[in-house]
Amino acid sequence: MDKKSTIKIQEGKVGMIGYGMLSSLESLEEILGRKYQDPIYWIHLRGLQRAWNFVAPNNDPNFPAEYIKYESFRLKDNSTITYEKSIFLNIIENKDVRLNCTLYFVTNEELALFDEFELGYTRIDVTDRIEEYHVENGNVYAYKALPTYEYDAINDKDKSIIEKDYLDIVMASYEKMGSEHKLQFELSTVPHDPNLVVTVIHKKVVE
Repeated sequence: MDKKSTIKIQEGKVGMIGYGMLSSLESLEEILGRKYQDPIYWIHLRGLQRAWNFVAPNNDPNFPAEYIKYESFRLKDNSTITYEKSIFLNIIENKDVRLNCTLYFVTNEELALFDEFELGYTRIDVTDRIEEYHVENGNVYAYKALPTYEYDAINDKDKSIIEKDYLDIVMASYEKMGSEHKLQFELSTVPHDPNLVVTVIHKKVVE
């Protein structure tokens, strides 16, 4: 017997998944520009897995001008060294994995803000992948890397890093949820290469 509870999405709103930085409520509110006051659900998505395989050039012309008016450096042996690309979390298909993540609700106008923020990602419908609930009166979306932004071992090796600040935000959000959530994060994530994690600094380009 199906014992799932039902989530009825409020009129004018949609569901949105946080599985990386957006698992952090503080990060979500920073983009929203307001205090988040809707319900929050901790759920699982069937057949999806986190992976450190979204990569984008630091001077990507698709990014807004204010994003690329900075030079990025990694710190090594008390020296600053430029790097070309940054790696972030993505979701990939894996039928044997259940992805633990956070479900928020935003307006359609606010969803457009996240579409702009998630450059290099495409929004996919994951409504039918939710394990714990049936969803009525709307859809639930997550962001997945466009193929051109997926890590390429030939072209991206030795050019890409994982920013420690980003990793810290992600891990802190799951630690805040508790040990069980952190464990499930580890079980549903392709491990990152610790050698790629570096402290970085951004310097504004003088025009």
